[in-house]
Amino acid sequence: MPVPYGAKIMNTGKDKKETRKYEVLGHIVQMYVSSASPVSSKLVSRRMGDNVSSATIRNIMAELEEEGYIEQPHTSAGRVPTNLGYRNYVNKIKDHIRSEKREAERLSDDYARRIATLKDIIEKTSFLISRELHNASVVIWPSLEDSYLKHIELIKLKAETVVAVLVTAANAVENYIIKLDEDLKKTELDKISQYINVNYGETPFSLITGRLNDVLRDTQEEGHYDKNIVRYALGVVDSILSEKNESDVCLEGLDYFMDEDVFGNMDTTRRVLHAISGEREGLGRFMRSELPYGGIRVYIGDESKNDVFKECSIVTSGYSLRGRTVGRIGVIGPTRMDYSHAIRTMGCLSDLISSKLEEIE
Repeated sequence: MPVPYGAKIMNTGKDKKETRKYEVLGHIVQMYVSSASPVSSKLVSRRMGDNVSSATIRNIMAELEEEGYIEQPHTSAGRVPTNLGYRNYVNKIKDHIRSEKREAERLSDDYARRIATLKDIIEKTSFLISRELHNASVVIWPSLEDSYLKHIELIKLKAETVVAVLVTAANAVENYIIKLDEDLKKTELDKISQYINVNYGETPFSLITGRLNDVLRDTQEEGHYDKNIVRYALGVVDSILSEKNESDVCLEGLDYFMDEDVFGNMDTTRRVLHAISGEREGLGRFMRSELPYGGIRVYIGDESKNDVFKECSIVTSGYSLRGRTVGRIGVIGPTRMDYSHAIRTMGCLSDLISSKLEEIE
């Protein structure tokens, strides 16, 4: 069900003429999103229950065109929304969208099936975004600083080189190759691992380095800790943090761009598809730049300030862990996107991924 767009949400004291103008714009957007065909005044009049004549609609459309909200792509009488028209529409509907109970329950059921790790959650979320919205999905992993340590094990690889096997509270497992200052025995590596696990289990990585430095500076703690073990533990944690991949993203659903000529030109579709598939790191940086904001953002055309996405729209939303926004999810598609469905779905999935993260911890 599209979000009502018109008198029901335009009751802001503006006169009836202004309300009707934006109601007409809303109908044009919704019909063009649905059909991909230019919208005529006759179609708008029919959609409004023939309460407004086609002649009146034509006058309103002429005004909307003059103000830059719609345009006439060909010589036909039909009009299509511009990016400015989409932006006006999104601004009007954004705060009035609520997830439908049945839709939320259906998506929740999908999360209940065989999800036990952070990797499961990320991949499932990316799949559901693409499936629900028939566009490309992008999900960024939580940064390591926002993750909570569950367990670490140090395994000797060769002289002065070890593999750090790291498990976070969300059951994500990562391996890091670390170069040490000297060759340590297995017993010494075990002591370092044990020290970190005992003292910093369930601690966010963003705090561990500072606390280790505090221990090294605190001369009163002499005798309670082997300072060499603490020093090596600090080196291990610093090495892991220095190798984190800030652009780690899950990108899926690019094939939806080829199902139909979504950009109105197949050459444009291929060019956008190629650009996005090669822009994984840029997508990661773009979405991380939104943190720590947790709400929904909508970028239409060049609002993203990235030439790769100037012919696309992007809807993003944050997900949280222990009350803190740690990642973002997004959908990328043509400007002719079903914005109400996208905003509703992204909001629902953000809540679900946050709840699932808390559950598996």
